[in-house]
Amino acid sequence: MKKQLHVISHTHWDFEWYFSAHESLIQLIYHLEEVMDALENGEVNNYYLDGQLSIVEDYLSACPQHKERFCHLVESGKLKIGPWYSQTDQLIISGESIIRNLQLGIRLGESLGGCEMLGYVPDAFGQSMDMPKIYNGVGIDKTVFWRGLSTDVYPYREGQWQSEDGSHVLFYNIKDGYYVGGQLIYSDDAISLTNQVEKDCLSDHVALPLGGDQRFVDRNVKERIALFNQKLADANIDSQLIESSYDALFASLAEQDLPMDTLSGEMIDGQVSKIHRSIYSSRADHKRLNDILERRITLELEPLMALATRYGIGYQPELINNLWRTMTRNHAHDSAGGCNTDKTNKIILERFEQVDQTSSAARDYLVRKLADSQPELDNGTRLTLFNTLPVSREQVQDITLSTKSPQFTLSTLAGENVAFDVTAQTQHYNGSIQRNPEDNDPNGYYYQTDIAVQYALPALGFTSLVIQEVAEKDALVLPTVLGKHIENDRYRIDYQNGELNLTDKQTGQHWPQAFTLRDGGDDGDTYDYSPPENDWVITLSFSHAACTTQSGQCKQQMTLKGTWLLPENLEARAQGFRDTVCEYTVNVTLTNDEQPLQIDVTIDNQADDHRLQLVINSPIKAKESIADTPFGFARRPLFQAQLADWRERGWKEEPCGIYPMINYANLHDEQTSLTVFAQGIKEYEVLIESAEQPSGTLALTLFRGVGWLGKPDLLRRPGIASGQQFKYIPTPDSQMKGHQHTTLGLHIDPSFSPATAVQQWQAWSVKTPYYQAQTLNQFTNTLKYFVMHPLDNAVKDNDSLFTLDAPHLVCSSVQFDNNALYVRLFNPSEYSIENTGSLTVGHATIKNAADTNLMLKTLNTLVVDGNVIQLGDFRAKQIRTIKIMLD
Repeated sequence: MKKQLHVISHTHWDFEWYFSAHESLIQLIYHLEEVMDALENGEVNNYYLDGQLSIVEDYLSACPQHKERFCHLVESGKLKIGPWYSQTDQLIISGESIIRNLQLGIRLGESLGGCEMLGYVPDAFGQSMDMPKIYNGVGIDKTVFWRGLSTDVYPYREGQWQSEDGSHVLFYNIKDGYYVGGQLIYSDDAISLTNQVEKDCLSDHVALPLGGDQRFVDRNVKERIALFNQKLADANIDSQLIESSYDALFASLAEQDLPMDTLSGEMIDGQVSKIHRSIYSSRADHKRLNDILERRITLELEPLMALATRYGIGYQPELINNLWRTMTRNHAHDSAGGCNTDKTNKIILERFEQVDQTSSAARDYLVRKLADSQPELDNGTRLTLFNTLPVSREQVQDITLSTKSPQFTLSTLAGENVAFDVTAQTQHYNGSIQRNPEDNDPNGYYYQTDIAVQYALPALGFTSLVIQEVAEKDALVLPTVLGKHIENDRYRIDYQNGELNLTDKQTGQHWPQAFTLRDGGDDGDTYDYSPPENDWVITLSFSHAACTTQSGQCKQQMTLKGTWLLPENLEARAQGFRDTVCEYTVNVTLTNDEQPLQIDVTIDNQADDHRLQLVINSPIKAKESIADTPFGFARRPLFQAQLADWRERGWKEEPCGIYPMINYANLHDEQTSLTVFAQGIKEYEVLIESAEQPSGTLALTLFRGVGWLGKPDLLRRPGIASGQQFKYIPTPDSQMKGHQHTTLGLHIDPSFSPATAVQQWQAWSVKTPYYQAQTLNQFTNTLKYFVMHPLDNAVKDNDSLFTLDAPHLVCSSVQFDNNALYVRLFNPSEYSIENTGSLTVGHATIKNAADTNLMLKTLNTLVVDGNVIQLGDFRAKQIRTIKIMLD
């Protein structure tokens, strides 16, 4: 049998890049006219529209008159669409975001006539180890990708890729790129092209993708195939080209008994293609915003909406879907990476702002609607505290209250006193504003007071406290003093000789210079960090900082304020000049609960072309690093062996120790585990002295500034420029000038537990909404000024929707659809767990419960005992979605 080269006509349509989505839409409109003409005329048998539906949605919005024509071609199988809504990044985007992306894409594709159930990712900058189980969860059992797989890991193009839970997909690695078929059109060298794409193939069926970035449809493909087949026949080469599709290719692969090995793990090697293993810190401001909004939608707003349904407040599925549509457009691989022009990045920022305003307004509305529907109190005013996680929490919260008097007390509904710290207090005016403040009504003033309070919150519910104002006198605001240390029961932080030292009081370990900052040059571009030829790495000192502390019974905080002198640019760095003043503030916060030690860094960046890292120096002797993935974690070497000779072996990019993270990174040895949590930082590096030495020095990239979209011949990435290789495109906004703020948390444990790490991150990073019944300040949020009807039926003083009692599991989402709750749980561990725990519904009766797939389709029923669901066993890193029908 002759080898079959399957010519697959397609286009790769970057949603946005060095152009905006608005600009590429014009190209798309006319492109699809040509594609549909070619399909209808028989010039092309079938055509794959890049596997993403957001561009289809845009096209049909602009050209609704062609919807019937478009859908007819999809239904006939000629025009192939889906399954993604956008071609997502897999390494720094949350697992829930990836699932919602596929849900949106598959449902839209099905509504338009049919969806290609193929994990098609022709250009993503690496493949997450969790993708096989995500693919299987939505009904996909095959995938096509390009980047990330090196021959050191797996030498062939075809194989089985498996997740730890046993999920697996058949993969095809288009290692020559999605554009290799262009040689069929532009060259007559059939032999060379055949040899190229047949290399490393196990099968007689070979993919030959014919397409490119925003590339037109090749209407002469049949003639070119005939020409190449004639040339191959004339040369007595036992291969032939056929016009085909990925469906046909995989069907042919399935018919052969191929000696395929099973591959597991992530694919982030830059051997055969660039992987951009430092794009995780480009446009750090966008990545911080994305992190905030992913958390808010999945772990605040959606659970809150589900809770509100119990009081007759309707769930708003299209509001949620629209938030995800906007968010997932920002998750397209270029958009998420930040390797775009400034004008495109501005549009990305606008989408983030749209989601930010909509999601925060929806959350605030629901909190107010529920709280305003609670009965008025006789002995004071109500403060309602919400918890959107399905586990109870008792942690320190920061709350701002508005009172007429500067002094007040907090108590439970039963009258028990609740202690709190007053961290700040200011006076405000709520009367009609006057040009001259001296004309203000003296009775129109009130006080805003910031407090820190610790109080137990029920799982996925709310509770109430009572505020009672007392005789008017000054509040006892915690004094800010010129202190040199803070401590709680667990940690002590000392500021000595310009250094921050940490003592772990539980173990007695002393960490000198525990926290430092490291600034180096960046001669890279928006795709990759790359050091200059002669870099000057500066350890930034706190020696001239003004150090103050504020210590209360709930919270202790140390503040360092000062200035750093940095080189203005690469030229100044090369000459050894530190000529640019950058003001900074570092806050270190401890609380009297089990929350992580928190570090906030704010710098007014006025320098160009540099990378700023927070370095944590620990006594740990780690032999590997760990970081979380969408639904688990990855183990990574401190030193990748190929680093020794990657240039000689022709790798496209240095296999350095820079790695992606989603929410945490970890180093541990047999005695101690250090987990560093982040709110938007997506890149870490373990600093090592030699390949043989273990290390406990963890560096997290706060941000990096660069001024060009792409540059050629970087030290870490030789060769042509990434992005647009024919033009230098300036990106001054990517220099990250102005105030940059980052928040991290640190937790020290005896050993590493993946479930505990995610649970600690959720408890630390997910906000606890609250609402005060008051009329003094009508601007606590934008909607507070508007009047609102309370619900017909009063809301309870305290409530809990359900409680998850499963210490080895993590809840990633709570949704509501068609009168059912959907609770997604996963086991982040590498090991199977038996009898994981239970889920108990409060104040409601469970009609029935079932497991579903990730498309929320029922798989099997579960046994319900009253209002308790026993969750049973979970395989290693398994994801399960539980459907709960309530009375």
